[in-house]
Amino acid sequence: MFYRFIRKLLSIYDSLGSELACYWLRSAGARLGKDVMCYGIPVLSVRKGSKIIIGDFTTLRSISRGNAIGVNHRIVLTTHSSEAFIEIGNHVGMSGGAICCKSHVKIGDNTLLGANTIIADNDMHPIKPENRRYNCADVDIPAKPVYIGNNVWIGADVFICKGVSIGDNSVIGAKSLVSKSIPANCIAAGNPAKVIKKDLSQYSRS
Repeated sequence: MFYRFIRKLLSIYDSLGSELACYWLRSAGARLGKDVMCYGIPVLSVRKGSKIIIGDFTTLRSISRGNAIGVNHRIVLTTHSSEAFIEIGNHVGMSGGAICCKSHVKIGDNTLLGANTIIADNDMHPIKPENRRYNCADVDIPAKPVYIGNNVWIGADVFICKGVSIGDNSVIGAKSLVSKSIPANCIAAGNPAKVIKKDLSQYSRS
């Protein structure tokens, strides 16, 4: 009985916390769809003029409660230029991950991002050593858009590099490094990630 009571209190706390987190996102200029749910408050570093759109019924989980393996840190959303555009679709789930965007990161509908997934469409630091320590968003840091399709499942601790596309319905194994594009309807895993199973079309949604 005590356990159920505490769970009820936590449910109320989460509801209030979600309202605060959504307000925090909107105050940073993010556009939220309906019924976005936030567990914990994400870390934001948003460049003026950049855009963040979060779709309907999406869940952003910055705390370990409710995630089977827990999260290493709060969700981090960073834009490194005024042209940066983070686009998160409808019914997306994200737990304790990070999106670092200088160009464009698009995540399709019904996609699941496993705990601590990192998506970076840029190198975050310049190659020249004299600029590397005190880099800023204005120096020449390569960036290429990242596109993740609909119904994709990204396993825990995956790193997705710049210029990568992942096709609809595909699955990326835990702790993979995705440095090249992955086609639709397949399973890919490894460092670097490679296709290990093809033709998952029988599992796709109609």
